[in-house]
Amino acid sequence: MAISPLLLLLAVLVNIDAFFPNRLTSTKLGNGTLTHKDITEIGILQAVAGYFEDNPRDGSLIQAGELRGIEGITALKLFQRYYGDGVSGSRLQAAINNIVTANNLVYLDHLHEAVWHCSGETIKEAHEKMAGLRDHAIQLLKRDNANFDSARQLIGQFLHVMQMFYSNSNWVEMFGADPYYELGIRGKPLYAQAPQAMATCRSCGNQMTSCDNTLIVGHSILTSGYRSGQDIKKPYRDPSTTQLGKCSHGGRRDASGNDSAALGGINKDSILASLSPHHSLHEMAAQAAINHTAYFFLDQDYGLRAVIGKEKYEQFLQLKSGNSMIFTIDTTGSMSNDIAAVKAQVRDIIQTAVGTTDEPANYIVSLFNDPVNMTTVFQSGNSTETLIYIQSIRVHGGGDCPEYILDGIEKALSVCNPDSQMYVFTDASAKDFNRVDRILTLLDQKKVKIDFLLTSDCSRRRRETEGVKETLRIRRSASGEDLYRSLAEATGGTVYVTDKTAIHRVAAVIRESAKASSVTILKKTVPSSETLNISVPVDSTVERLTIMIISSGEARETIYNPQGTIQTTHQHNYTVENLSSSIKMIKIDFPQAGGWRVVRQDSNSWEVEVTGQSTLDISTTFVKLDHSTGFEYEIRGRPIAGKNTTLVLSVSSADLIATLDTIHLLDSDGSESAQYDSLRRIPGRDGIAEYRLQFPLPDQGFRVSVSGNDVLGNRYTRLQARSIIPVAIQLHVLPLNGSLYVREELTLVFVVTNKGDVTTNITVSVEDDQGFAQAPHALNYVMSPNQNVSGDLRLVAGATEGVTSTVTISAKSTSGRGDNFQYEVKHISTERHVTRPVDNVHPVCHVTSVSGQCNVTTLDPCVCRQYTWTGTAEIWDEGFGLYLLSASEKTFLVYDPFLVGQTRNNGSIHASVRGDCCHPVSYITVVDLASNTGLCVFDLLPGWNGSLHRCETTPSTAITTSTTAKSIKWVAPETTGLLSHKEIVIAASVGGCVIFVVMVVAAVVIYRRKAPENMYAVDGSSRRS
Repeated sequence: MAISPLLLLLAVLVNIDAFFPNRLTSTKLGNGTLTHKDITEIGILQAVAGYFEDNPRDGSLIQAGELRGIEGITALKLFQRYYGDGVSGSRLQAAINNIVTANNLVYLDHLHEAVWHCSGETIKEAHEKMAGLRDHAIQLLKRDNANFDSARQLIGQFLHVMQMFYSNSNWVEMFGADPYYELGIRGKPLYAQAPQAMATCRSCGNQMTSCDNTLIVGHSILTSGYRSGQDIKKPYRDPSTTQLGKCSHGGRRDASGNDSAALGGINKDSILASLSPHHSLHEMAAQAAINHTAYFFLDQDYGLRAVIGKEKYEQFLQLKSGNSMIFTIDTTGSMSNDIAAVKAQVRDIIQTAVGTTDEPANYIVSLFNDPVNMTTVFQSGNSTETLIYIQSIRVHGGGDCPEYILDGIEKALSVCNPDSQMYVFTDASAKDFNRVDRILTLLDQKKVKIDFLLTSDCSRRRRETEGVKETLRIRRSASGEDLYRSLAEATGGTVYVTDKTAIHRVAAVIRESAKASSVTILKKTVPSSETLNISVPVDSTVERLTIMIISSGEARETIYNPQGTIQTTHQHNYTVENLSSSIKMIKIDFPQAGGWRVVRQDSNSWEVEVTGQSTLDISTTFVKLDHSTGFEYEIRGRPIAGKNTTLVLSVSSADLIATLDTIHLLDSDGSESAQYDSLRRIPGRDGIAEYRLQFPLPDQGFRVSVSGNDVLGNRYTRLQARSIIPVAIQLHVLPLNGSLYVREELTLVFVVTNKGDVTTNITVSVEDDQGFAQAPHALNYVMSPNQNVSGDLRLVAGATEGVTSTVTISAKSTSGRGDNFQYEVKHISTERHVTRPVDNVHPVCHVTSVSGQCNVTTLDPCVCRQYTWTGTAEIWDEGFGLYLLSASEKTFLVYDPFLVGQTRNNGSIHASVRGDCCHPVSYITVVDLASNTGLCVFDLLPGWNGSLHRCETTPSTAITTSTTAKSIKWVAPETTGLLSHKEIVIAASVGGCVIFVVMVVAAVVIYRRKAPENMYAVDGSSRRS
């Protein structure tokens, strides 16, 4: 089914609502404007700083506020202050990035839905949505083998709605930067919310760029602005006949603030008046959102750390300094030597690294065997527990040669954190090689680097028992070494081929990778026919240089330092480890900054990788412009071949570099295919350095290398070793229409587009790791260039709630390379239908009497306080019971004592209010435990529009004395249609007119006592009693 052009057109008619997602836009946001990305990053970093202050490292002394007070806080600055110099914060930053991405993607997935943005007076509904997201995330995090990916997605969405509240509502206008901590916590009732019939704003005139005094809603009554193009429409009021109405979002992108009273708006998105009518409160709103974000993680009662426990909290945010270690191990009968090597390396890591910054953050051990249902996964952040588990591993079974290797990899990927390192130990080919596309998808999506340590071949062993000798290598086939090399190359990993006797030495690569703060400088493959003389730029942040050489024979090399001096093992900082006859590891501690060289002195082919321990790390993200919002977002899946693309580069700390000036695109062997130097720095907060580059994507796979100067003027290079595979297919999976409930079906709707220039067959398929995907698992289409087709695939949940299924939807062309497929990954968790008691009955506030009067004379602000009025009301609730009573500002309220939850069955509440004619319209607001709002209105001057000018004074000097006196002048409102001050004075001099006015006013008061027509009914409309 082709997508309607009308639907595609409708998607571009709405723009951003509330805080902006990021700074990737051509719109000028204003220096000092904080985005969702900024707010989320700062809030989480502040929460982590507070957590570190509460949990100092052994022997360290941290003062309260020391870490939270870091200026221009970044993950790197925070980790270095806590753990010490030389420690990277990249893993924490990776976790934050995942949460930020989920936060930003709400704009793409739910742009038109007001509740996701706290717009259109959906505060109660947004509160319920937040509570559901929070509950679901906590449920997932409390499970064994928690799925952190799904939890980060839910929490990013929670933070989006919460942060929107502070920009879109009137909370900040009432309470400043103090957060509304009850928001989003189940069981916590809210403040009163403006009923539908209540005007909440006054038009702010022709210059609708600054509306500081537009709000007229009573104190402690919540409202939020309406936004054009969303599913909740602003009630129309003709701006030519009234100034009063519902508040709009406002700004130049919101039509509702231009054509319906009240004109203007209340958003605090930006510091620019052209974008935000309440721009002067932007900083305060952002601070409230930051404070609430930190509270969500840090609070000792309701914060995430208190609810899920210390270990899960540290894993969720990746707060350990070391890397995450993943071991995927073949446990069939022939693997005893390999497992002994793993045990020795893990034992060595634990004994030497525990308590240091190199201690691994956590361990995941995936054991696979035959049959496939024997795959098991263990994960722990405790080194001792992990060692006990690994020591208990026993080999068993096997018999046939291929094993379920990809299943073992997939199970580990389902629970590991992003940017992890995986080691696969096997001596067999893959029985399940047909699942390679799904494995490539998950490796790419999680940015996991995978190394293979291969020993022997089970097929060789069987033939040896028959007297047949064979070479010591796994079969080069689609299921053997070729498969493993394709997976390693895609992730920037390596395949180490050795034998059973040398595996314990080769496994030393594990110990080296456990070091914190590892970055890749270069990676090259050079055949024997080419000269090998590699330049290695070493910058001032590199504390150890590691050169790994895999040769087709015994490697012989010469290493030159920046002065041209040959390095030998006689130097105290230079060591060489021969891990096997063809694998060599060279380590140089505290290398001198400058240009080093590696020269090959043999005739073998080489694979060489140079890494360093450095805190200067650079991450890359491909983004795509969304025309409906005007912002760029991280792409889902792979970039489109042959099209212009935008690459965003993020530096771990702006303090480490002077420039970032060149991008190199490298082929799989490390040769340069293109170079670009037109990078543009993205404006941002202090401490952050981000750059963007737009360039045409090649048709073939490539790697990205980045270079520039550090702060001391030394050249640096950082290689993103992962392969980028451009494809000619675009795939978009629409937002889920509902939840995946146990034993129920959920439909996945997708749109696939052929972005190539020829007609091709495209197959869209679905796979998941819980067996939820239903037939047909694949749909086939013949598609012409630029044709788009929509379809749907189905999931049916099992019987257990809280189970997360990692679902991959892929679109693959039958022509072209084997890796020519597009993908999108969804982490979908099962839920159980929860029938919660519902109370949609508004509490009732019934005006029983009004005493006193206000008129145009008593409105004089110089004397209005002298004229008072009183009123009484009867209040009850027939739902969950009463929660909160309050009155308008400057109004005195007294009411009967009551217990929270009191209903009408326990009696009504009687209340009395007292005010003056400076405030002739006042309210009693009543909130019940379901956050429903009831309202009493005491209107002493019907038709008054709320305009009341201040009492002005002018000095005058008396003739007979030297004392200065003041004459008082009242300037009447110009737009009320009421009498001017002069006319009032004249009228007051005419006794008959005065008596007539008094009689009329008295009659109105008597009438209003009998019929309080402005009391609001349950649905918010006015009614007579």
